[in-house]
Amino acid sequence: MTEIEKKTGMTDAECSYLDDYYTKNTFEPGPNLLKEGVQPGLAHNTLLLSELDRDAAEYLRAQALAANKSQTRVINDLIREKLVLGT
Repeated sequence: MTEIEKKTGMTDAECSYLDDYYTKNTFEPGPNLLKEGVQPGLAHNTLLLSELDRDAAEYLRAQALAANKSQTRVINDLIREKLVLGT
């Protein structure tokens, strides 16, 4: 039994196959935020809003910046306004 087999419970061939597979086929558990234009450190503003289309996300971002509020707070305010107006 080789050292790899002792540590992993897999043969050298299995380890080599999996290493090759994951080297060639990258795994992304969710959307690639860098490709979507999200800067590092700002993902917390984006994760909950990832289902919005680009226009809605831009509007929300602009409103949040203008009012010095979080994007979630802007959403809450918009929903409460709709509830009050009954629309």
